[in-house]
Amino acid sequence: MRGVSARKGGGAVAGVGVLLSLFHLEKVLAIPSTPPELAIELFPLVLSVSMTVVGAAMARGRFAGRQFVERMLAWMGVGAVALSILGGWTVAGAVLRGFPLPWAFVPILNAATAGALIGLLVGVYDARSQEHQQSLEEANRINDTLRIATQELVGNSERGALEQAVCDRLTESDPYDAAWVGRYEEGDSHVRPAAWAGFEDAYFDSLEITVNDDPSGQGAGGRAIKTGEIQCIPDVFADPTMEPWWEQFEARGVESLAVVPISDDDSVYGFVSIYADRQNVFDEREREVLSELGETIGHAVASIETHERLAERERELERQNERLEEFAGVVSHDLRNPLNVAEGFLELAREEGDEQHFARVEDALGRMDELIEDLLTLARQGAAVDAFDDVPLADVVEAAWETAGSSAATLRIADELGTVACDQSRLRELLENLFGNSVEHGSTSSRPGADDSVEHAGPEVTVTVRRTDAGFAVEDDGPGIPADERETVFEAGHSTNAEGTGFGLNIVRSVAEAHGWSVSLGESPDGGVRFEFSGVETVESEPVAR
Repeated sequence: MRGVSARKGGGAVAGVGVLLSLFHLEKVLAIPSTPPELAIELFPLVLSVSMTVVGAAMARGRFAGRQFVERMLAWMGVGAVALSILGGWTVAGAVLRGFPLPWAFVPILNAATAGALIGLLVGVYDARSQEHQQSLEEANRINDTLRIATQELVGNSERGALEQAVCDRLTESDPYDAAWVGRYEEGDSHVRPAAWAGFEDAYFDSLEITVNDDPSGQGAGGRAIKTGEIQCIPDVFADPTMEPWWEQFEARGVESLAVVPISDDDSVYGFVSIYADRQNVFDEREREVLSELGETIGHAVASIETHERLAERERELERQNERLEEFAGVVSHDLRNPLNVAEGFLELAREEGDEQHFARVEDALGRMDELIEDLLTLARQGAAVDAFDDVPLADVVEAAWETAGSSAATLRIADELGTVACDQSRLRELLENLFGNSVEHGSTSSRPGADDSVEHAGPEVTVTVRRTDAGFAVEDDGPGIPADERETVFEAGHSTNAEGTGFGLNIVRSVAEAHGWSVSLGESPDGGVRFEFSGVETVESEPVAR
């Protein structure tokens, strides 16, 4: 808390005025009712009552702001001392000239009362003059703050940096002690600080404003969100809706505040809450400037969000173009080979009439069908996931194993996998490709189809799914993938099996990226392959930023 508050300073002045009034009233009641004597004693009584009135007005924030309270008290003290000295000098002269004064301190006290009131009034005049000058300077500072903040808004393309810059600029202005920005999205029930300046971090970390009908939602912050209009509280301790925060305001010397909604058209993105250390700070001029600032920030936030959506769309288009290039390569090469085979054997069949040529044609066409199916799957999995459902991971694992597993392979769920936020069908596609990869490379047989019930000739492979701190992992005890090939296995068309399409792991990476996950490839404890997925949002843990 800086200096003496208006409430305490004004209360002290009023208290002194009451004591002096009682003293002078006693003197008035004790003297004969002759007009001259009564007038002499009534004058200091009027002065002391006037002092009480001025003190009460000061306590209510009148005359001047808190920063001038000490200045007014100093003027009051100077006046009281000056006239006390003058009164004492007059009394001393009278006594030396032979005039007996049994109550010599009374005229001195009367002089002190007059001096205190005169000094107080001079202090009020001086404080109001200073406040007027300061008001002009503050107007310039506010306009400069708006101008500089606007420059910050234009210069920042990241919302967090923009919000912090605004808080820093506002607290550099003398009237404001602290400022913080709370973010809001339609449908949210709470607003929490995203950037702040002026007070300690612990204070802002503890803040949580609701937009409901509970006491927290009835305050200035909740009203600003619900109405989209600036909320100014000239005296936080006179507003019962601010009671939940009185103790914290008292500890930090907050006397008034303004909550400025950050809005653009009909959208509210949050608010800026500004604290001042004196009452009645936010006059009409200041409210207009701050409202303009809130709208400017809102336009900037809307622009940033639009830019981010465009950037994401651009990245998505780049990914689609890359997939199109991959598709073009496959169509021109991989599909052309079986097509040439089919055409060649079909020609032989026509010439020789040998049915085995038709079987070769059927194999080539089946190969083409497999390639086309994987291409279509890859195209579908490239798009980002917009809607997430909470899905038990073990259920998806078991469903995927029913499709991609084999009688020559074993599935093991290492522990409780928990619930993940995902697109269930696409996660199943990811797991099917991982299981198919393990089965394909873990035995001498080819990758099984959905209706494959043939025993694999090679050794049985065990596929393990386990939970990790950041998501989950799928690993096997097969031959693994050499370290020098781990950078290329996710590329479209890459396969170590002549019968494979080379799209399985590319689909896995596409599905993971569509969810906002990261996938890494390593070696399992048994020497096989391990695919680890991180950034996975689980119900039991805090959401991972996507």
